[in-house]
Amino acid sequence: MPKLISALTLFALFCSPALLADDEMREVKTANPFILLHPESQQQAASDYYAAVEKNVFNGAIPLKYAQLAALSASVAMKCVYCIPAHATFARASGATEEEIKTAVAIAADVALNSSMLYGSEFDMDTFMKMFE
Repeated sequence: MPKLISALTLFALFCSPALLADDEMREVKTANPFILLHPESQQQAASDYYAAVEKNVFNGAIPLKYAQLAALSASVAMKCVYCIPAHATFARASGATEEEIKTAVAIAADVALNSSMLYGSEFDMDTFMKMFE
């Protein structure tokens, strides 16, 4: 039964924000059950960290929609099966269109392709850096 409750809690955390206003969504994200995944001795620091990220990153210099699209792109690059649906949901809730979501995914795919081609080919770093002077 605890696994079912945990799954329902996570479902509510990730899926219900699409139905909430921005301020309510931000509150749900900040009240984060992932803090309990940290060692007890680190839970307060983890809570402070998540609150600071919410305040200063997701509600910082980049508008929330674009911050969520960036987070989605990073999640795709990391192939995180947890983060992808969460950030896609949060991006939609903050006004991202399906075309914007597809574009964020395509950006992650393009960066991964070029990184693999350069790294796998052992492309010279000095030559690479001179391309941007």
